[in-house]
Amino acid sequence: MGNTKDRLHVRLKSDTIESIKTIACEKDVSQADAITLAIDHYYAERKEEYAALKRMVAYVIDEKMESMIEKINKLQVTGNVIDRDTKILLEFMNHYYLVNKFKDLVTTDKYKTEGLRDAEDLIQKRIHKQRKKKLDYEKRKEQERL
Repeated sequence: MGNTKDRLHVRLKSDTIESIKTIACEKDVSQADAITLAIDHYYAERKEEYAALKRMVAYVIDEKMESMIEKINKLQVTGNVIDRDTKILLEFMNHYYLVNKFKDLVTTDKYKTEGLRDAEDLIQKRIHKQRKKKLDYEKRKEQERL
């Protein structure tokens, strides 16, 4: 116990006083030292509880982050593929434009061919199918967790 002690006058319930006496007898210390032991124990336990809570929160965050990182990586790969394909198409279109010596560009705002409409419909169906596959996959994965 510490060397310097200050005096403190308090009013306690009789069962609390009995608990202090019991601790003092069991530890073979004075009642003042028993109170000090009880307070030290309280603070030590509080630190342990805080550390345990911190570990649990860190575990939950790590678990959620793992899932999020996996999804972000999938998005990055998908974005890279789309970016690559777009650049390839841009190069083909530039070459086609150059070889045919076109002077103007007719945008889809001005005129949309039947072929372009068909292509848009096809792409929309593929996107819908891909979304459905993704939802089915996530549903299966969620069921496996349970």
